[in-house]
Amino acid sequence: MNVREIAFHSLVNICKDEGYSNIEVSKTIQKSKLEDRDRRFYTELVYGTLRHLNYLDWIISHISTRKLNKLDPICLAIVRLGLYQIFGLTKVPESAACNESVKLATKYGNGGMAKFVNAMLRNSIRRRREFVIPSLEEDAVHHISLMYHQQEWLVRQWLKDYGQEDTVALCRYFDTIPDLCIRTNTSKISRDDLMERLLQKGIAVEKATYSPEGIYLRGIPSISNLDILDNGLAIIQDEPSQLVAHVVDPQPHEVIFDVCAAPGGKTTHIATLGGPSCIVYGGDIYDHKLKLIEDNAKRLELPNVRTILQNACTIGSAYAERADRVLVDAPCSGLGVLRHKIDLRWRKNLSDLRTLPALQRRLLENAAQCVKPGGILVYSTCTLNDNENIRIVEQFLENHPEFHAQRASDYCGIDKEGPFIQLLPQRDNLDGFFISRLQKGE
Repeated sequence: MNVREIAFHSLVNICKDEGYSNIEVSKTIQKSKLEDRDRRFYTELVYGTLRHLNYLDWIISHISTRKLNKLDPICLAIVRLGLYQIFGLTKVPESAACNESVKLATKYGNGGMAKFVNAMLRNSIRRRREFVIPSLEEDAVHHISLMYHQQEWLVRQWLKDYGQEDTVALCRYFDTIPDLCIRTNTSKISRDDLMERLLQKGIAVEKATYSPEGIYLRGIPSISNLDILDNGLAIIQDEPSQLVAHVVDPQPHEVIFDVCAAPGGKTTHIATLGGPSCIVYGGDIYDHKLKLIEDNAKRLELPNVRTILQNACTIGSAYAERADRVLVDAPCSGLGVLRHKIDLRWRKNLSDLRTLPALQRRLLENAAQCVKPGGILVYSTCTLNDNENIRIVEQFLENHPEFHAQRASDYCGIDKEGPFIQLLPQRDNLDGFFISRLQKGE
């Protein structure tokens, strides 16, 4: 199988079968054992096509008499992949993009599909000058959506929340390719020593701005070549996510609950910072997700991590006042991390923003019951939506005068006014994240 064919299969798995792009790409690279050059081309084809999906579909809507949802999923994947090579990759000859796409259609479709794909792609080349994105002045929503590859309803929401200048900056940030960020397992190695080890392997590195354990790997190295992940010297974790454990601020001999813990990045970080005598319980409702936490704890050599099979919506009655500190890293709309999860940006719905707050309030209410008098409750999300962030916490504080907010910035390296941390990509040059720290009683 050539690289285009492998990329085609991945796009079908992601778009037709709703697989997760990061899992699909990682699995495919390991299974196919691609050489470095082919690996880069494969990831560019898959992630590039996914990133430009709305622009590619806009072109299709201009050149096809068939509605997008009426196209065969196999055919649609081939056309999208071909169009991305024509309009998104300057080094790929147009003839190669057309010919290779026709071969895919012949192999995985039929003669009729091959003729359709050929006509679509060659028609797009002839009509290239028609596909001009409207200017910002002509149509701000359409321009930002197509230029920076976001859904129009989200662009409208951000224009309302932040104004045009900030919305453009936000969407431009989400349209960049992030460097891989890892967290040093400081129970086994220092960050400086780990950086030196990576440099000796020829990997360009840079210290994270705020997280004392964070390291950025420049140039997107192959994960399969990073033995530091296999031997437990580090774990993949984005920098804002690394700040959460510092806000929790675990201490020796404490019992700590992470009630929405899988796959265990924050759980293991808390366990590392708290030391061997600090017992950290990672909870989840599914056994297979607990296994992810256990695997990460084992690889990082953290015997002070425990797991509990427990619904976080009912954990309060089962473990009332049992924990010194509790973390609620709540399920959320994920609008702060859209540059990492390219496929998810096209699956987000306005209904998500309306339904999630009820669940988040329930999680926070139950988790609060687990906190001992004088203990700490931390609530975090990876979204920008105020209804999932500050309004959840403010409503909780109104209903629970026994809790009061502490200044979260005092516990990590980032300085924010007010008691809560709200990271905005267009202003902080970091993924969107919200962190609050509440104390019970004292």
